[in-house]
Amino acid sequence: MAGCSGQTDRYAIEGYVVRKEGGSILVVSSDPQDFRSTGGLKEFYNAILVSSAPARVNIGQKVQVWIDGGIAESYPGQGKAGKVLVVPSSPRDGASLSEEEAIRQALKQEESRLEHMIPVIRAVHYDKQADTWMIQIKDAHERTEFDVRIKDE
Repeated sequence: MAGCSGQTDRYAIEGYVVRKEGGSILVVSSDPQDFRSTGGLKEFYNAILVSSAPARVNIGQKVQVWIDGGIAESYPGQGKAGKVLVVPSSPRDGASLSEEEAIRQALKQEESRLEHMIPVIRAVHYDKQADTWMIQIKDAHERTEFDVRIKDE
């Protein structure tokens, strides 16, 4: 997405908000891209540090982000929010927590472990029988992958 200029009809990234600091959010895609054909990674996860994000956007939410101007070619990329839409998650049958709340709790619980990672939310499952959420988190740099269990309370 590097070098994109102006706002288009297509968002620059869809992913989960995994960090929020001041007016910036870190959005990481859950869908990997395969760049092996050009000598790149088998699993590349797009990540953009978005400045000027609306205050109403929270960690754990899935969002679509349009960028105002270009995206810096760093990793994660960097750009200014043009528009941010929250993608509503569907309620899980029998769950007290929303998907967003379960992800937020998982990220908080693993905060020290995630400090030097770019966390990818690979999967989110709710087990009604166990009344437990399972959030699968992966380091975007492919070093580590682990599951976090959150009791639905």
